[in-house]
Amino acid sequence: MATPSGGALSRLLDSTLVPRSSIGRKLAVTALVNALGTGMFYAGSALYFTKVVGLSDGQVGLGLSLAGLVGFLGTVPVGMLADRIRAGRVYVAIQVWRGLGNLAYCFVGNFTTFAVVACCIGLADASVPPVSQAVVGNAVGEEERGDTLAKVRAVRNVGFGLGALVATGAIQQGSHSAFLVLIAGNAVFFLVSAVMLQRAGVTRLATVAAPARNRRPTLVADLRYLATAGLNGLLSMHMTLLPLALPLWISQHTDVPLAVYGPLYVLNTVMAVLLQARFAKPSDTLRGAVASMTWAGFSLGAFALACWAMGASRAVWAGVVFAVLAVALLSAAELWQSAGAWAISYELARPDRLTQYLSTFQLGTALQGIVAPWVITALILPHSLGWPVFAAVAAVAGMAVTATVGRAEIRAREAASVTQAAAAGAEFEPEPEAAAAGKAS
Repeated sequence: MATPSGGALSRLLDSTLVPRSSIGRKLAVTALVNALGTGMFYAGSALYFTKVVGLSDGQVGLGLSLAGLVGFLGTVPVGMLADRIRAGRVYVAIQVWRGLGNLAYCFVGNFTTFAVVACCIGLADASVPPVSQAVVGNAVGEEERGDTLAKVRAVRNVGFGLGALVATGAIQQGSHSAFLVLIAGNAVFFLVSAVMLQRAGVTRLATVAAPARNRRPTLVADLRYLATAGLNGLLSMHMTLLPLALPLWISQHTDVPLAVYGPLYVLNTVMAVLLQARFAKPSDTLRGAVASMTWAGFSLGAFALACWAMGASRAVWAGVVFAVLAVALLSAAELWQSAGAWAISYELARPDRLTQYLSTFQLGTALQGIVAPWVITALILPHSLGWPVFAAVAAVAGMAVTATVGRAEIRAREAASVTQAAAAGAEFEPEPEAAAAGKAS
């Protein structure tokens, strides 16, 4: 008989990490394997490239920036290919490509080879989010899509943390062989995940989703989609604020000990694992997804104000309190933004070009990766009003999603949902003769 604590643990796992469908669980396990390798790589790659390969910090930054640019330019063409030959097939091929690319990192010896390999991997890395989202959307029903995406993302965060933990041993050991194990291990995990995806049957999934609602694509709708993608890119700046802005701000502009940053990063990971599925529930509807983006903007703005207050605090304890508050708000913004973006990008995409549209939506996030480091280091951190101005911009961006999606579009979707529900009820309503016979018996 299961113990009460065992039952509570099972319920916690079911609500936070375990998708309801069989294919969803297979995708989650694959994401865990994939993230283990990625976590190892992220934790040790910078040291590998500088200490083992012998590149300068500037060369590493330039190579990765070039990789980001290649990914930005190639995301939509890869999405178009996925719509033609099935997203699952492209997903498996991307994982193999990433595995071989990371294996090639073991043999780079100068900046030129590093940049070439980084650009090849950058193309694949940038294409993964929309392709994987299309795979999940085609693998599970519409009612499970948001829940499955949230739990897969939560599992991925667990994998990142475990991978980073494994990497600490290699970093402390510090030898050439130890770093090669990290890089080659990441390549192996990518190849293993490709095999797991193949066995899960993703290559057999239909690429084109059946249109849930009859909506004729128009130029205005497509422009709204692009505008929403741009706003989503701004709201996804949490991806750069946590690893770049926060440690620089703490170390250079506050009296808060830099040692606090490690626990703050752990706080973000724990919140992402435990709360992602809960934050994703409101985004089951388009109206809820738009509201989530609005809350993401408010939360991101509040994070900026907390950072500003952290810098103004002369007492260390007060600065630490504001630092914890800032990361909690940033984590909430991340959870709301990711959930809202999944639903909006999928709901407003043309079903006959699903992956292409999802790839287009991803351009906002990719552009954020290119522009945000400059915005943070050149505009926000050096200026006394940098954080308050960013807070206002983030809040306005969150509210603007309502305008770019369109209130009429939201009402039309709700009306279509009511019509579909009524039609489904009528389909299962018993015939009058059958109902009468049932009462007579």
